[in-house]
Amino acid sequence: MKKRNNNSTRRSRAAQSRSTRKSQPLTLRQQDERVRALAAINRYRRGEASSPSAAARAEGTTVDAIRKWFPDAITQDDRGGPIGIKPSDRYSAKVQILTNEGALSVTARGSRERELAGRHRATVLRVLRGQEPPSALEQYRGKTVGGHELVSNFELLSALAQADAVGQLGPLYVSPDASV
Repeated sequence: MKKRNNNSTRRSRAAQSRSTRKSQPLTLRQQDERVRALAAINRYRRGEASSPSAAARAEGTTVDAIRKWFPDAITQDDRGGPIGIKPSDRYSAKVQILTNEGALSVTARGSRERELAGRHRATVLRVLRGQEPPSALEQYRGKTVGGHELVSNFELLSALAQADAVGQLGPLYVSPDASV
């Protein structure tokens, strides 16, 4: 009896699990793993780690986790060869930013927006501590992350600090189900 070839009519188990994984909400453990993998990618891009594996170790994750959640951010020429991380990517992530309305949780689309959100947060905190002049905020005038304009006015920032909106800022990356 001739054996039927199921490859053409059925999807593989791996393809089925990938499609269901995308449609199901992430568990808290998966969200945490994804945030740590993203932090490892950013640590490597900032030059704070000599290799992707060192960055992963420093963030408490693995290169396999980075490969699982952000496969297009990794480069590898030969199997078993050195692993690299691309200079930018198009992955979205929830980040907390400070806007004219206060602290918001928004979706940053791509590594450039994520990096802008992180630089803005660091500048805001340095300005409030008096380590940088208020004019340092001018570079963020008209800049947006997730469609929301970043605060660039020192008087408004001072008012937000008085209202404790700056104190409400948590970590840069937030879980998809967290709300601010």
